[in-house]
Amino acid sequence: MATKSELYRTALRQYEKIQTQKQHELQKNRNEIYTACPRLQEIEQEIALTGVHIARMVLQKPENMEQLLKKLKKALSQLQKEKKALLSELGFSEKALQLNFVCNDCKDTGYINNVPCHCMKQKLIDLAYDQSNIKEIVKQENFDTFDIRYYSEEINEHEGWSPSDNIKKIFKRCMNFCENFDTTFQNLFLYGETGLGKTFLCNCIAKELLDKGYIVLYMTAGQLFDMIEKQQFDNNNQEEKDDVMKDLLTVDLLIIDDLGTEFSTILSSAKLFHIINSRMLTKKPVIISTNLSPNELINQYSDRVVSRIAGTYIMLKFFGSDIRKKNQENSI
Repeated sequence: MATKSELYRTALRQYEKIQTQKQHELQKNRNEIYTACPRLQEIEQEIALTGVHIARMVLQKPENMEQLLKKLKKALSQLQKEKKALLSELGFSEKALQLNFVCNDCKDTGYINNVPCHCMKQKLIDLAYDQSNIKEIVKQENFDTFDIRYYSEEINEHEGWSPSDNIKKIFKRCMNFCENFDTTFQNLFLYGETGLGKTFLCNCIAKELLDKGYIVLYMTAGQLFDMIEKQQFDNNNQEEKDDVMKDLLTVDLLIIDDLGTEFSTILSSAKLFHIINSRMLTKKPVIISTNLSPNELINQYSDRVVSRIAGTYIMLKFFGSDIRKKNQENSI
């Protein structure tokens, strides 16, 4: 999935393209209209110069400012009426000689008083989907399509309750995580054997928050550490290296799927601790899913990593029968 910095850069390039396109359309309209009616070009020039002329006269005779402003208003009104009439005769609206913005609020800049416009936020959502492999997945895997009927209602003797009751609790916890994302800082640790819906629920949460306008960075552990390792040994692009780590530490939500499937090294363990510890200190949530049990986690990662996860994450254990195998059997 593209990083936050990459998404912003892509969005800004799109705004630049829109601005260029709209300027080109305006110039094309002007050329066509001025060719058909040269008087309209004269009117546009007169409107532009009227204000300048009045300003000079005010500076020369400030005591006549009120009278001069009335004169300006009257002159502009007459020019606008003539302009409107001529455009109408040619079959054009008054806006034909104005920039036609896609977003009138930010004038196609993406920002209003240095604050991202609603169109920028929507563009980032669209880009977050388009530049990741999650776009198609979440059409199938979201809270609306999650089916609890796959989970047995029989009591699991070892756990003391049924997979169905357990998944209902987990599902509710994930829903609450999204509903209270603005107000409650939480980290989730989803663990259990394969095929029990951990990745499915990660996708559910990602979609829910992406649709609300948050920036979600969703990566498998293998993708995450491959990216970190490549950047670590790339001395040619320090700026990009800094951007990668900045995004990992500052995106609204970081989801690390399938922790434990990557090739573990001292570097990856150290980077994992840095990421989860830094995000904890800045109250930036993380969701981790893994097939590893807590005991297996201890064997693969440093004590610092395990201690931080055990102490600051809500542990959600999945158990039951492999749903993917059930689906495969049913499809035969």
